[in-house]
Order: sequence, then C-alpha cells, then structure tokens
Amino acid sequence: MTDYLSRGYLLEDFKLFHIKDKVSLGEIDYHYHEFHKVLYFVGGAASYVIEGKHYPLSPRDVVLVPRGCVHKPEVGLGAPYERYVLYLSPTFLRGSAACNLETCFLEAETGYRHVLRPDEARAGRISSLFASIEEAGCKDEFGSRQLAMLHVMELMIELARAFLSAASGGQPVHAAYDEKIVEILSWINDNLTGEISIEGLAARFYISKYHMMRRFRAETGYSIHSYIANKRLLLARDLLLGGAGAAEACYGCGYKDYSAFLRAYKKQFGMTPSETA
Repeated sequence: MTDYLSRGYLLEDFKLFHIKDKVSLGEIDYHYHEFHKVLYFVGGAASYVIEGKHYPLSPRDVVLVPRGCVHKPEVGLGAPYERYVLYLSPTFLRGSAACNLETCFLEAETGYRHVLRPDEARAGRISSLFASIEEAGCKDEFGSRQLAMLHVMELMIELARAFLSAASGGQPVHAAYDEKIVEILSWINDNLTGEISIEGLAARFYISKYHMMRRFRAETGYSIHSYIANKRLLLARDLLLGGAGAAEACYGCGYKDYSAFLRAYKKQFGMTPSETA
C-alpha cells in the first residue's frame, strides 16, 4: 500500500477554485496530482510542504506544485485560509508553439524552489489575473471560456518571467528542511531510470540505512520504496503518452521486470499501459 495517493481530477484544460472558508477537515495527508497546480495565498495562517521542504506562507505568495510532486498544506483546524487554486492540464500548457507555458513548473521542479514571493507590482498583476480568470469563468457570455483561457496563458507567462528574470522583483522564501533528505530526494529524481537501493543510498550519503529510512518518512510522510515506485510509474505514464510502447516505458522508467511493472501500473492508474497509450 502506498503512503500517498493521487487526489483530485481534471477533465478540462484548467479549473479555478476560490476558497475562503476556514479549514474544517483537519490534517490533510500527503498526496500528488496528475496535473499541475498553482496556489495563490490570499491570507490566513498556513504553510506548505512540498518534496520534503516546509514553506511558511505570507499573503500574496504563489505556490507551484508540478504534477507528481508530493505535497500537503499545513493549516490549523478552524484557522482562516483564503486562496485561489488553479489546476492545469500539462497537455494544455504544452499546446503553445510560441513558448513553453510549463516553464514555471519546470523551474520549480529542477530548482527545488516551489514558492514565489513577488514584489508589490508583480503580486498586483498576479492577483488581478486570478480575479480576471474567476470573473470570466463565472459568466455565460460569448467567448467567456476563451477569455478565461487567455488570462490563464497570461498568468503562466507572468510566472515564467518571475522565475527566469534575474531581477524578478521578489524575495526568496526560506524553507525549513532536512538537508540530507532533500539531497537524497534530488538524487533519486535525477536517477530514476537507474538502479536504486536502500543500501546504495545509505552508502552514497554516508548515513545509517535505518536512520535514513526513519528520517525520510519523518520529513516526507512516506517510505523511500513507495516514493521511488510512484515516481517511476508517473515517468512511465509520461513515456506512454509520448508514444512509447509498454515495454519501452517499463524499462525506460527503471523497472527491470515487466510483470511487476504491469501489476504496479494497473494498481496505480486503474488501467494497463496499453490502455494508456
């Protein structure tokens, strides 16, 4: 049984939620999405944990959660927590030939920098774009959906510029984290297709195997084995959607045994690799 689950679904190119209620659900488990997620923190008391890093949030912070990144919010029961949440289809973002609208997510994932704290001017533009997407989505007028889509594209360009610009007009958000565990997470993600073992990780990072396993779970909420397995399956799905065959996806994501891959894939996604392709 895996330690975390895929949550939410997205049947459209994008979907926006504006949530103002106080939190009443208690602690939310670690989870991931099969789509990208942008959270714009309007106000309240909250922090976010993404891939082992704990980010305290301030109003106007932008949280970027690339697809497949394990995360959870941390909000006190009954605490105020207002935010915009935007779900985005990777296929939709990749549909623009002029520029890569996934850039902000790629930058967040490769740089392990998931929270943007823009300056007042840029934060104002970002806030206005979320409001414009919401307003267009609430109307049933000619071209409303297309207008909302244009605002979403403009938002993605604004966020990409914030990450790519040397003078992005923002402050770094300092995350609390276990440096050793984040190093291990980074190495795993860079080497998913190769041989990875608990013993090998312990030797590479000069840490006791059992101590490493306890720290990994304490910092991330899941086991090393489950983390690797789920990341490999997500990679396999990307390969299949990109045109790879089932066997190619199996060995291309790091699995050595096709029957084990087939069972794991069907359990994870509810379909076979051939049905995905």
